[in-house]
Amino acid sequence: MKNQSRHSAIHDRRRKQQRQGYAVMTVVIFALVIIFAGVAFFAMSSYETRQAIYRQNSSEAFYLADGAVERARAAFLADGTWRDGFSGVAAGNGEYDLAVTDTTFGGIDDAVQLLATGRVRQATRCIEVMAELQPSAFGLTLLIMGDADVGGNLCIEGGPIHVNGDGDFGPDAVHLACGEFTDGFELLPPPLYTGPEYFPDATYYYVRGNKIAGVEQARIYNELGVDITTALGDSLTQVTSLSGNVFTYDFDDAAWISHYFDDATGIFKRAPGDVAVVVNFGEEPIVTPPGALGVSNLIFKGDANSDIHATIISTRFTGVTLADRYDTNFWTGGLTTVKQIIFEPYYGFSLIPHNFEKQGGALVQMGTEDWPALIYATGDVEDMTSNYEHIGGFIALGDWNSTGGPHIVYDSEFLEHLPGWIVEGWEEGESGTLRILRWREVADAD
Repeated sequence: MKNQSRHSAIHDRRRKQQRQGYAVMTVVIFALVIIFAGVAFFAMSSYETRQAIYRQNSSEAFYLADGAVERARAAFLADGTWRDGFSGVAAGNGEYDLAVTDTTFGGIDDAVQLLATGRVRQATRCIEVMAELQPSAFGLTLLIMGDADVGGNLCIEGGPIHVNGDGDFGPDAVHLACGEFTDGFELLPPPLYTGPEYFPDATYYYVRGNKIAGVEQARIYNELGVDITTALGDSLTQVTSLSGNVFTYDFDDAAWISHYFDDATGIFKRAPGDVAVVVNFGEEPIVTPPGALGVSNLIFKGDANSDIHATIISTRFTGVTLADRYDTNFWTGGLTTVKQIIFEPYYGFSLIPHNFEKQGGALVQMGTEDWPALIYATGDVEDMTSNYEHIGGFIALGDWNSTGGPHIVYDSEFLEHLPGWIVEGWEEGESGTLRILRWREVADAD
């Protein structure tokens, strides 16, 4: 009986020890599971963290490469001959490189390849851009900052047309009888200034509309703002009319053109030692009304021998900033109309009008081989009919509309006669811009 009890106790003790062993094993296994799960979790968390950091670095590397391309575009705008590229330029948390290679792409000879690489730690991104190197405003026969609507034949020689806006030359450019055009990207001419200080060595006149004792007329001022009308002996009463806020000066007779614009004997004479005459009709009229809203219309209609050597201004700037000078909304003026006239400007500029049009079928000759002419319109070319011959260049800050067959031949000789401030902003071959032909991300160039 005692032996039986002892065996039972031993058995119970063994079963208890077994249960305790199983419990310990269970705890150990569970602990191992927890440890392995924890290690896996932390490993996964660390991996995700590294991937997130890499993605962030990769995105930044991409933006560095893209920024290198944008910086290159600015470099080309400043100098179309630029090919230096960039190497190891520190930016943000990394650096970028860019290489420039002249190439041919899609049948375009004047193409360049830009290969930009951005690096941030271990992340590298590479962008390839194929682009056409476009000319600056220099070398363009016609630069239109707005849109072009060409409804009749237009012939351009010596240089292309560029339209910053939309160029409509008819189906398949059928109305572009000769020449080439580009459109859809921005080119800027030198900014325009019209004050007397910008025309050195010129005899400068202001013509400001007035109405005295019911008679429409003008007062004439010299470059210092001194009224010299009485001394000159003419107040333009026979060519001046007023409607609303618009003064119109109608030089519609060869005799009137000679009377006013013969630079040796006319009212607007050229002073001894000066190279040219500048007559500014664009300033604010004196009377109120029209006051600040007043503008001037000019009409020039002579005969086959009517010749003007003066530079005629009929616009005024109302803005503040340099950017405003490229915006037609910050220029104001009337309409300058030419019918039968020859302009041979001694100062490079023939006309600096606001809005401009050529009327009638008689020949207008704007510039000659001896004296090529630049027109710089701060508004729109409202209409351009046939029998318009132009040697020089043409800039319009607004839109262009032509219904006839003007013929414009680019001749850079007008640059030799322009004042220095505009030539310095228009030096040959130094500036250009890029028209993007293809943009894509590629594998690391290294």
